[in-house]
Amino acid sequence: MSRTLSFARLDYLTIKPYLTLKSMTLLLIVIAFVSFGTGEASMLIGMLMMYGTIYASYPFAVGEKNGIDTLYATLPLKKSNIVAGRYIFAIFLNISTGAVAFAVSAIIMPVLREGFNWKETLITVIICLFIFSVLESIQLPIYFKFGYAKAKFLAYLPLAFFPAAVITISAVAGKENSLEFLNNVILWAGENVLLTVIIAVVLWMLLLLSSGLLSYRFYKDRQF
Repeated sequence: MSRTLSFARLDYLTIKPYLTLKSMTLLLIVIAFVSFGTGEASMLIGMLMMYGTIYASYPFAVGEKNGIDTLYATLPLKKSNIVAGRYIFAIFLNISTGAVAFAVSAIIMPVLREGFNWKETLITVIICLFIFSVLESIQLPIYFKFGYAKAKFLAYLPLAFFPAAVITISAVAGKENSLEFLNNVILWAGENVLLTVIIAVVLWMLLLLSSGLLSYRFYKDRQF
């Protein structure tokens, strides 16, 4: 377990140079501007957490570019440690960006509308966390099987496909019906916060476990 956590920390150190105060401030300004423009705080939460998903691929890119993956093969590291560590790192990113999104929403939402509904915001963060976990659960096995250079096109397809699917469903079902359904889901979840969190955590863990096992199956057969 210690080696797995050490590897997750190594992934963090790998992307740390990209997490500069300047880049993070610029990102928050852009997202805040979009949120003010649309009048939707949920846009802020979704965009912030999307960047967490993008950053989850950086260790693959940096490792492949600098030949670190080949180095890992020479170290006394089990491939299961590498896979588990990378998933822990991805989870850390998701939770961190979710917490930041919640905090920033608490500042911006009173400007966009009256008051700050913490339950509604928490439910939105949980929904986004689940959505991006689904996307990452598709992406990570692809990276582990093919490597970053070969897989980046396939891996980013889910990020493009999901918004397209949402737009298509909204067009077919009607924008008003889609918004009404989404509002009903959020209202139900807001009235049943504990049950919503339990269901989300169980589904989330099953999803990550299935994806992790598939990633390990692909990665243990890769040759460097």
